Amino acid sequence: MTFSSDKDINLFVKRLVQNGWRFKRGKKHGKLMSPWAEGMVVVPSTPGKSRALQEMESLVRRIEAHR
Repeated sequence: MTFSSDKDINLFVKRLVQNGWRFKRGKKHGKLMSPWAEGMVVVPSTPGKSRALQEMESLVRRIEAHR
């Protein structure tokens, strides 16, 4: 399954899904839901920002810290 057109974001999301996160596809963006806490990370299908991966990693760390 392809989560994003960016290969690094795709690999990052794939690892999270293997660790229990759930992925839900939307019209423009996908959503990652945390299995432990009430948290959601938006996954851009075609990221426009070069920092998109770093921002996603930061959000995941913050959500996992509240576990």
